[in-house]
Amino acid sequence: MKVFVQGMGLMGASLALRLKELGHEVAGSVRSEGSRKLLKSRGLPEVILAGEFAPEHLIGTDLLVLGLNISDCLPAIDAAMAIPELRESLVVIDMCSTKQQICDHVAQHHPQARFVGTHPMAGKETQGPGAADALLFENCTVYITPAVSNSDRLIQDTAMVAEFWRSVGARTCTIGALDHDRTMAYVSHGLHLAACLIARMSGEAAGSPDTPSPAAGSYRDMTRIAMSSGAMWQDIVMSNRENVVHWLKQLSSETNLLAEVLESGKADIVSLFSDAATARARVMRT
Repeated sequence: MKVFVQGMGLMGASLALRLKELGHEVAGSVRSEGSRKLLKSRGLPEVILAGEFAPEHLIGTDLLVLGLNISDCLPAIDAAMAIPELRESLVVIDMCSTKQQICDHVAQHHPQARFVGTHPMAGKETQGPGAADALLFENCTVYITPAVSNSDRLIQDTAMVAEFWRSVGARTCTIGALDHDRTMAYVSHGLHLAACLIARMSGEAAGSPDTPSPAAGSYRDMTRIAMSSGAMWQDIVMSNRENVVHWLKQLSSETNLLAEVLESGKADIVSLFSDAATARARVMRT
């Protein structure tokens, strides 16, 4: 298969490396000359700079993978779909962390596009092609959100995209865009904001730089994701803000209630940990 990865940061470059191992013809685009040289040294010579890219480069390509922030994905889809030949032949997938906005955009502006939304639940707190790993998607879950249509072509494209992700080691799950975004607010998007708040608040306990760090494993584990890209998360949170706001308000309510019963001396911490462990086990099922 001939694949073009538009945007080869951590996710895009990791996927490109794995596809190259599997024998696919892979090309793509990056923002900087340094990234292009890095990827060339890792066996991906067909990489161009984003400023040199034009939708015409996609003619003859089977699959376009968008490894871009959602605000960049929308104009990228618009540009590709402006070429009649690509509207007929090109299958397009994204890897964005939210799905409703991009699925709505395609449905409204490009109803004939061969677009299948996807979201691989993989990543690192470090970004860029230098952190790329061909095994990044091994055993990860990839959510697939096809457009609301029963056309034979869409059914075939969705099946092909699911098989594509399974070929790189992922597990797939088909879900509606609304359900996907609501779920992500609870298991990903809200958590990143909470990690940032925890890290920022804990600065008061940092102590002197000359003394040992007061932090141990619990602090490291709870704040690791606060090291992620703020620019990337700005896009993600704003595209799912209704669900994230609801989650934050629920977190605030639960936190205030816990503070009140703790202050009164009536907090049942044993039950809290027991309930939390049960809920975590339901979410972390394999």
